[in-house]
Amino acid sequence: MVPPLFFYMKKILFFFLLLLISIVVNAQSAVKFSLRPDGTFLSENSSSIIIEFEGKTAQELYSMVKSNVITLYKSPKTVLSENEPINLSIRAISESLYNTYKLPGGFVSYKAHYNLVFHFKDGRIKVDAPVIDKFLDIEATGVALSKSFVSLVDDWFDKKGIAKSKNKKDIEKVESIFNNSINYLLGIYKESQTASEEDW
Repeated sequence: MVPPLFFYMKKILFFFLLLLISIVVNAQSAVKFSLRPDGTFLSENSSSIIIEFEGKTAQELYSMVKSNVITLYKSPKTVLSENEPINLSIRAISESLYNTYKLPGGFVSYKAHYNLVFHFKDGRIKVDAPVIDKFLDIEATGVALSKSFVSLVDDWFDKKGIAKSKNKKDIEKVESIFNNSINYLLGIYKESQTASEEDW
């Protein structure tokens, strides 16, 4: 005879498993663009990603992304260009992509101007890969030479286009800066990097 406790534990475990499967199925997958040696971003050899939002109209999706732009950026009117509800584009400057110490520049920090574009249709959003300006925005304690985004990241890859082990964290940092912003704007990540609600 099977003990009653074992029977109830089996039912609880089965219920928990069903709940977990339901959560996983309903969870929205995060967007991930990968950095290439030529300074472009791709997702599985594509320059755009389509995200499904079942039951949402293009207008609803547009409003959601615009609302997230307002909470993510300090000056949303400055960075935002609109063609409601068809597409929405953002032109902004990144946080620091890479920091180093070089003579005669001293401590050097590299940022980049970038563009993000979102296209809306009923039930889906197409996100174009981030496009980075050719030349970086440089802050230095000394005299720093101009530098392109390609020349910064190209050295992080070998001749076959494979990430060098010593630069994997640099590549991951740059990817996460842009991917996290995109995922926040899509409502996939709920936490923003802006000031807390208590500061308003």
